[in-house]
Amino acid sequence: MKIAITGGAGFVGSHLTKAYQDAGHDVIVIDSLVTGSAEAIDPRARFYQVDIRDRKLQDIFQAERPDLVSHHATQRHETGTGAHTLTDADVHVRGLINVLDSCVSASVKQFIFASGGNNLYGRVTPELLPLPEETCLQPRSAQDISKLAGEWYARYYTQQYGLKHTILRYADIYGEIRITPHHHPLSYFIHMLHEHKRPIIRGSGNEVRDHIFIDDVIQANLHLLKNLVRSENRTLHISTGQGCSLNQLYHMLAIMQNSQQEPIYLSGPHLETSSIILDNTRARHLLGWQPGVTLSDGIRQAMLRLLPEQQLPAHVREFDAPRFVIAAEATLSRA
Repeated sequence: MKIAITGGAGFVGSHLTKAYQDAGHDVIVIDSLVTGSAEAIDPRARFYQVDIRDRKLQDIFQAERPDLVSHHATQRHETGTGAHTLTDADVHVRGLINVLDSCVSASVKQFIFASGGNNLYGRVTPELLPLPEETCLQPRSAQDISKLAGEWYARYYTQQYGLKHTILRYADIYGEIRITPHHHPLSYFIHMLHEHKRPIIRGSGNEVRDHIFIDDVIQANLHLLKNLVRSENRTLHISTGQGCSLNQLYHMLAIMQNSQQEPIYLSGPHLETSSIILDNTRARHLLGWQPGVTLSDGIRQAMLRLLPEQQLPAHVREFDAPRFVIAAEATLSRA
């Protein structure tokens, strides 16, 4: 299958590119490199450095004629105010429409849209967790609003032009191989403890979130390719269906790194968010997929990817860590 990945130089997109290539697919990467890295792109893929808002995209799709487009392009900023909000909307809405128009003109058969997950649902009571995909959506940031608009454009193009789609709502993905301005909190914690510094946690750190390791996300996407008909025009949670707070995440890591450092807590208005766990029953059923990486093993693997091997604790480097894993998981179960 010929697959075009927008945002293919980013965190998820670059991992997808390699996985698709390893599975024998013909992969095209579209990325502006504003936030992505050319070094992260698998050299086997054909790379076009172009913004998804550029009309050149239609020429690329006409020339390449992909069977499927996996849309993982996203615009990220530290804040979502002023010009950033306009830029985010421009990329996420106008850019998406250009991608969808390019799909229609090139007779693309299937469109995968990477959406938000934890951030789309607003405040919910704990009794409702884990949340199914039908839960009322209440995005609280400009970026999440534009992501939600993107979902509806994908559905609209299915109705108007017959472009089949699947929407994937991701939980918080961790397992980066480098620190970026938009890293998962675990990557930040690993870096700070490695530097023997106290990390900052904004708010109480007690809100529970659904965290999923990057390898499980990639496996979900690979399973999707084998089940496109079953997942046609559906919205799926790609999640663990389990929750962990920032405090729990930090203390699990501290135990594994033998660190006694305590985080610094900063309070302020609008810092507390609702606990969110995403029900992945639909994805398990339709894709024949389930997450396979436990949180304790995911933390260990994240450390291996971010830190030089010679600087890792011996029990992490040699995977001889039953005592530390048991202690870390006990921290999680006490919540």
